[in-house]
Amino acid sequence: MTVHALLIPDVTWPELLARARRLEEMGVATVWVDDHVLNPAHPHRPWLDAWSVLPALAAATSRVRLGPLVANALLRPPVVLARHALSVDHLSGGRLDLGLGSGYAAGDRAAGRVAGGFAETVAAVHGVLRGRPVLGGFPALAPVGERPVPLTIAAHGPRALAVAAEYGDRWVSYGGFGLSAAEHLAVTRRRIGRLARGGRPVRRMLLAGSPAVTAEPIWSSVAAVEDFTGRYREAGIDEFAFHYPPGPMWTDAKADQVFEDYVTS
Repeated sequence: MTVHALLIPDVTWPELLARARRLEEMGVATVWVDDHVLNPAHPHRPWLDAWSVLPALAAATSRVRLGPLVANALLRPPVVLARHALSVDHLSGGRLDLGLGSGYAAGDRAAGRVAGGFAETVAAVHGVLRGRPVLGGFPALAPVGERPVPLTIAAHGPRALAVAAEYGDRWVSYGGFGLSAAEHLAVTRRRIGRLARGGRPVRRMLLAGSPAVTAEPIWSSVAAVEDFTGRYREAGIDEFAFHYPPGPMWTDAKADQVFEDYVTS
């Protein structure tokens, strides 16, 4: 099973870097960085920009994959976003995973001014990542290596899920806010079913581990994490991205150790 980690960039750069390097040592598949204009939960608190952080992480790590989870399609023109992605792909030696979504935070929606819909943005980014000429026919920067930058698409509603089914290499969902454990699992099953109607093989990833979206104390023990992931794997989830570190979110000093034991076991 593939395990990823999401960094919340609400700490100093030295602390964020230390967390990324520790995750690389643990062997997680991808270190993702949250992308918002400002801290969605606490707008008055500091918040580092994901596309400024990612190049620095690319230079400071050597093995782990990196990416935004997810880059907000409202905030940047598609060609600019794709060029950011291809540049980080080169800086990291081909280690970029691009996450793309339409955003949920009020601050992002207030700041977003990009014309066109989500489907059009994803199609344009997808085209640039795969070598389509841009800006009057000039070629885009090619990805490192032989394969295109993998595209992860966040989607919950029917139209967004159709976009993920058409263009995504991976689909990601956090389920929703304020759901019970049973409701969260049920809505995830329904979304997986709708995604499957597209007929393409798309990897399925769940973002979990924050008490805001996970209605059960999964960090109480390794067995609790395994029970949680087991239920979602039966529902069709292939990969998991967990908020890191979990300890401060749960105000539980042992949660960080449980995470490490789970990832390295």
